[in-house]
Amino acid sequence: MSNKNIRLITAVSVNVLVILIGIIVIYKVGSDAYNFGNNIFNEVSADTSNNAREVEVTINSGISAKELANTFYEKGLVNDKKLFYYQILVSDYKDKWVDGTYKLTTDMLPTDMLKVICVED
Repeated sequence: MSNKNIRLITAVSVNVLVILIGIIVIYKVGSDAYNFGNNIFNEVSADTSNNAREVEVTINSGISAKELANTFYEKGLVNDKKLFYYQILVSDYKDKWVDGTYKLTTDMLPTDMLKVICVED
């Protein structure tokens, strides 16, 4: 086999490998993005009705959406603070929460918790 043929085979092999790696990366990123988006709109509670517990949450003035998501996560009201943060951002309740102390349960959906702590227009 000549040197020219070896270079051609090597070039084709590298191109095929790069294309395959690109396809795998695109599939993985797309799959993760789809699952994350799906989880934002298909809400689940942190616990089932049988295991639910009541949690008291105090909301102070000026709390950001990120701090609210972190508070709910630390109290065990949501399973994923990043997911809950994005649920807040796409909801109708963004920046509408009212100062106070609220009793929430771990079997509530994120939207239901936001309804309790927010003022509707």
